[in-house]
Amino acid sequence: MGFSTGGNTLPVFLILSNFYMNWVTALDIITVSRLMKDPETVTSNDGAFKLGFFSPGNTSNRYVGIWYLSESNVIWVANRGQPLEDSSGVVTISDDRNLVVLNGRKQVVWSSNVSNIESNSTAQLLNTGNLVLLDNITGKTIWESFKHPSNTFTPNMIISTNQVTGEKVKVT
Repeated sequence: MGFSTGGNTLPVFLILSNFYMNWVTALDIITVSRLMKDPETVTSNDGAFKLGFFSPGNTSNRYVGIWYLSESNVIWVANRGQPLEDSSGVVTISDDRNLVVLNGRKQVVWSSNVSNIESNSTAQLLNTGNLVLLDNITGKTIWESFKHPSNTFTPNMIISTNQVTGEKVKVT
C-alpha cells in the first residue's frame, strides 16, 4: 500500500495549512491554557520583539523581559526586583486573570496586579514591543508594559505622567 498523490491531497493540504496558520498566529499570546515556560519565548507578529526568560551578564538569575532582535537589547523587565534562581519559571494568566511570573514552587514573583478584572484575559506582545493584557470579551487593554517603562524607549512609545496620580500614561 503506497502513498497516493491523487485528487484527495488538496483537502488534506488545506486542513494542515489551516492548523499551521492557527498555530503560527498564536505565538504572540499567552492564555490560561497557553503558558510560557523557560526557555520558551513569545514573539511579536513581525518577529522584531520577543518576550522570554534571560540571564544578564555574569549571573545565573533568570528574568522575564522583552527584547528587540536579540537578548542583548532588553527593553523591559517584569521581575526586576525578584529574579528567579533557576529555569523553572512560568509566565501565565492567574486565577484572578492577571499576567504573572511564577517560580518553580508556583509562587508569584511578579504580577500585572490589576484589580477587579471582570472577564478572562489574554496577554499579547504587540509589534511595537508593548506587552498588553486584554479583556477577552471587549478587546480592551487592561494593563500594558508601556505604562510601566524601564530605562528604554521604543519608537511609538510616548509617555507622560498623570500629575494627580503619578501613573505613567502612554500617549498615542
